[in-house]
Amino acid sequence: MWIIFGIILVLLVFAAVAWAILEQRKAAGQVADFELAKNALLNEHVDQAISAAKKISLSGQALKEYETIQGQYSYLKKNLFAKMDQERAYAESKTGGLNVWATKNSLHRLLALTKEAAQVQASIKDGLDNLYKQNDRHHEAIRQLHDDHGKILERIANEPDTFGPSAAALSDFISQGEENYQAYLKLVEEEKALEASEAFEALGMEAGQLTHYLQSIPLIFGQLNGKFVEQIQEIVAGQADLEKRGVIFDEKAIQKALDQIDQDRLQALAALEELKIKEATDLQLGVNKQIQALYDLLESEMTAYKRYFKQQELVKQAFDRISEQNHSLMIELAYLKGRFQLTHDEEGKQQEAAKEIEDLVKAQQEVSTALSEKTMTYSEACQRQEKWLAIDAELDQEQVALYKQIEAFQPALKSAKTHSSAAISEMKDLKRSLERRDLPGLPKLFLDHFFALSDEMKRLDEGVNASLVDLDAVQRQLNIVSSDLDTLKEEAKVVAEQAELAVSLLQYASRYAAENSQMNQTLKEAQRDFDENFDYALVIDKLKPVLNEVEPDAYARLVANQDPIEL
Repeated sequence: MWIIFGIILVLLVFAAVAWAILEQRKAAGQVADFELAKNALLNEHVDQAISAAKKISLSGQALKEYETIQGQYSYLKKNLFAKMDQERAYAESKTGGLNVWATKNSLHRLLALTKEAAQVQASIKDGLDNLYKQNDRHHEAIRQLHDDHGKILERIANEPDTFGPSAAALSDFISQGEENYQAYLKLVEEEKALEASEAFEALGMEAGQLTHYLQSIPLIFGQLNGKFVEQIQEIVAGQADLEKRGVIFDEKAIQKALDQIDQDRLQALAALEELKIKEATDLQLGVNKQIQALYDLLESEMTAYKRYFKQQELVKQAFDRISEQNHSLMIELAYLKGRFQLTHDEEGKQQEAAKEIEDLVKAQQEVSTALSEKTMTYSEACQRQEKWLAIDAELDQEQVALYKQIEAFQPALKSAKTHSSAAISEMKDLKRSLERRDLPGLPKLFLDHFFALSDEMKRLDEGVNASLVDLDAVQRQLNIVSSDLDTLKEEAKVVAEQAELAVSLLQYASRYAAENSQMNQTLKEAQRDFDENFDYALVIDKLKPVLNEVEPDAYARLVANQDPIEL
């Protein structure tokens, strides 16, 4: 059994070796094929084609494309072919052994390099073909332009309205171009490739320049000598027509703008005469803007003319309103200043507003005169109107606010009198309430506050009944009286509560006077403070600690049983 297994194993090894040998021989042949493929790529003589392309007249985009082709060829020769040689040598070395897998991987890499090289070379050939086609088209275009020189010169001579002052310089430019073309042909015949290439590039630039001239000059000249002239005439006629209808213009400003347009237009024509297309174009665009500005000016003044008369009614309404307001303020203040002190310059504000109204009248008269004498445009007049309307709106707000302020004088005085009378009445009621409690007297501090408040009330009464009432002073005095009266009410309630509690304490403490000497002495002092000094708080302070010693719960019970005080 083991012998059979060994024989089979030997046979398998022999078969594997035989397969590997056959595969490696096959691979060796494939390696040789890759060498042939590389030689085939080299035999296409791409390098010679690139060298030949360098001799044609390259310029502009064609020159850039040629530089790209050179880069591709450099990559093909120095990179791809070198890698192919290196990989082919490696594959060839592997075919001498039995490592079939390494050989196959090498062959795969060699195949990829060969395909990439073929693609790059194909791209180079396509690029060269395109380069030659471009060159042919370029040459054909220049030849065609050369062939058309005669027709172009004839057109320039027969169409003076198309090329204007540039005709002579343009003809000279074409003639010079013809001489340059003949010089180029001579260089080609003499096989001076480098000089011919440079001359051809110059011809290409001249051809582009000539095409630009032929396209641009008629357009520029047509506007400068045709469209702009017609527009200027239209502006002048439009101005005259609008002036007949009453629209006013700044003649000097318009004439200055027209003079500048004419100056720039002539300068642009002079630039065309010297074929300075960039300068002529810039001037043409500037003239166009100036003309459009004049059109806008005509339209804006016509719009302002219409707007002025529409706004004038609004101005009149606003002016009548503030004038009427000011007159009412003057009458009202004339009445009030006989009854009140005007402490906030109310009369000065009314007179200041009257001055502004007077200035508005003068301003309107000035504008009306200027319009009749045509020394002011309606757009300027509209600006003045808008300023007046803003002033009117501001004066309206200020005068309404002032009227509301002085309108409150009489109600404020009436209210102050009412509060003054109420305060005096409350003071009397408070006094009678305390008198009804049958107290021996009132504490000195309370009486000081009472008489101080009486003085404040007297000043309030004098203020509200003065021949010229100062409402600010009255309001301040009213605030003082109101605050002090509230305070006095609280103090009166406290005095009443203390007096009642003091009476209860005196009566209750008298129970212990006979048997307690300290209580007897304290009771005598407290009774004296009650009857002579009217210091009810002191009575409580003296009796409370002594009573709490004799009967700890007595004071708290007396306070709890005390009825609420109502004055």
